[in-house]
Amino acid sequence: MPAVAVNPSAAATTVIESAAFVLALGYVLLSIRQIVWAWPLMIVSSVLYGMLFAGARLYGQAALQGVFVAVACWGWWQWRAGHDGASPLKVSALSPRARAQLAAAWAGSTAIAALLLARLTDAASPTLDAFTTLGSLLAQLLTARKITEAWPAWLVVNLVSVTLFVQQALWITALLYAVFVLLSAAGWWQWRHDAKRTAPVDPGNGFA
Repeated sequence: MPAVAVNPSAAATTVIESAAFVLALGYVLLSIRQIVWAWPLMIVSSVLYGMLFAGARLYGQAALQGVFVAVACWGWWQWRAGHDGASPLKVSALSPRARAQLAAAWAGSTAIAALLLARLTDAASPTLDAFTTLGSLLAQLLTARKITEAWPAWLVVNLVSVTLFVQQALWITALLYAVFVLLSAAGWWQWRHDAKRTAPVDPGNGFA
């Protein structure tokens, strides 16, 4: 029986993608339950995904992973120490005005980032890359502050990301993000339930 040739690069990519898949899934599951150990999983997963996305020429996504590592460290501290450094955070919600401001900022920054990616790099999908990159950053910041709007933001990002990763033949990652769509809906329900007794926070207070 003839030997089957194996592409070392493709094999390595599959191993990295699979490990990142498992860690990212663990992060989301622990986040929904507000378990602080979600953040170390996020850090390692982000490093692996940074390697993966750089190889796929998704430069916005690759750069985002470095930011995610920094945000994960901040989120880890926030969940343990809270706003005042003395007590853990509780789930809260943004005001309608703050939601509108964040949506406008997401749309505007996406347009600028997509233009820069298209002109300055050989990005495979500038618009989708920019949209998911900036949306992920926004959602991650909201998650770090335990703000319920993190989950609808993740829901939109994950839906678009499935399309993006299918285009790049990152099948395991596309599957992961399809699962994330369902988990985002579950997280949204859970955090809204937890925030029922908490008044909306001012947009300035949400990230301080």
